[in-house]
Amino acid sequence: WYNKTDYPIFKQYQRYRRLHPQQPFYIVHPRTEWQLWQRIQANMAETIQKNPPSSGLLGTVLMMSFCEVVHVYEFLPSRRKTELCHYYQRFSDAACTLGAYHPLLYEKNLVKRMNQGSDQEIYTHGRVTLPGFMTLNCTS
Repeated sequence: WYNKTDYPIFKQYQRYRRLHPQQPFYIVHPRTEWQLWQRIQANMAETIQKNPPSSGLLGTVLMMSFCEVVHVYEFLPSRRKTELCHYYQRFSDAACTLGAYHPLLYEKNLVKRMNQGSDQEIYTHGRVTLPGFMTLNCTS
């Protein structure tokens, strides 16, 4: 994968490292996103388009690898839902919530199923409570 990347990641990486030599920097293997896509697909009744999962879900799964409990805010929209795509810009598009490229609708369905909090926490505060992987027991 590293000999033929879709994006010039290593040139960007080298430039960033020169500017910020003391900052830790990690690269997630591309296989990870497709393994996550397979988990999403395995939990859905219908076939979904093979587009990579969102960075939001990738980040959530990464945190689930390190933490016992992960709280995610507004991944499942609360009653405060807006059409804004990101908190840091004034760009509106419903596709940011429902998904056009990433399988967001399926990601949200999976996160909703994994939620250990109440529906009220989701709809009132936009908060989902997810277990860390170290706390899961898949054998019982």
